[in-house]
Amino acid sequence: CKLELRSVDPYIKAQAVRKLTYLQMTGYDVSWAAFAIVETMSQPRFAHKRIGYLAACQCFSESTDVVLLTTNLLKKEFQSSSQYEVGLAVNCLANIVTRDLARDLLQDLVLLTAHSKPYVRKKAVSALFKLFVQYPQGLRLSFDRLKERLGDSEACVTSCAVNVICELANQNPNNYLSMAPQFFRLLTTSSNNWMLIKVVKLMGSLVPQEPRLARKLLEPLATIIQNTAAKSLQYECIHTLTLALPFTKKADGTDARNAPAVVRLCSDHLRQFIDDPDQNLKYLGLVGLVELMKSHPRAVVDHRELVLLCLADEDVTIRTRALELLTGMVTRKNLE
Repeated sequence: CKLELRSVDPYIKAQAVRKLTYLQMTGYDVSWAAFAIVETMSQPRFAHKRIGYLAACQCFSESTDVVLLTTNLLKKEFQSSSQYEVGLAVNCLANIVTRDLARDLLQDLVLLTAHSKPYVRKKAVSALFKLFVQYPQGLRLSFDRLKERLGDSEACVTSCAVNVICELANQNPNNYLSMAPQFFRLLTTSSNNWMLIKVVKLMGSLVPQEPRLARKLLEPLATIIQNTAAKSLQYECIHTLTLALPFTKKADGTDARNAPAVVRLCSDHLRQFIDDPDQNLKYLGLVGLVELMKSHPRAVVDHRELVLLCLADEDVTIRTRALELLTGMVTRKNLE
């Protein structure tokens, strides 16, 4: 490989870099070839360029000195007329980014979030999160541009913006309370299940920060549960409802008007999860009942016989969850 890396033939050099990428994946140290990888990244032919970028993603780390040499190269690629070359560079930046790269290339990446091609926009939006991790100050400088992508005409770009904001909100949900109306609009208008899962999770994290949001979530989440066939989305909506229900009580301690119907809906669907032959769904159903029991224990007692059957399940995790549920159901009266 060392002889091939010295070749002036770009094809031979690219193939040598490809071999080194494989060797790196099997555990060998190829840091000594970092400069040759940068040279391959700068090749004009896309087939060679792609090999170099893959090698950089695999082999470069924060301790790789030549990472700084990629700054101008990436800036140049960002201005390419080919959306695939731009996407290749954005993907590489997300994988090799350091604090210095994040600081120097943040504005270039922000400009790409308004690119004419949705393929580039979605990659640029997704990559912003990696830059924010390395360079937190950049979040304040570019967050407004990120928010604009929530209204993008392409669902894939909007979904990427939702993903980034959800990851950021995991650290401090309170900072994103002002965006609740935008997320509520997405919740009631979007048909993208994966994006809805992210939005539902985010709304659930905002409820403790703004309890008034809980009552507004009951109806749209119940509608999604009734209309979707996606079990993953159903469960996330049920989980968020179990988080929101304790915050829907009125000042006198009584439930909101539509809360009992929502509790029955959650209870019935969780029962369907437990009845399902899929062990994963059965486990999620038991976990959901555990959460529902915290605010509405009476709704869970109706499933006592079904939970008892789970004690004979072969899966120890299912038996454990069933036992946890039964512990919460036990009273002096039914124990006798």
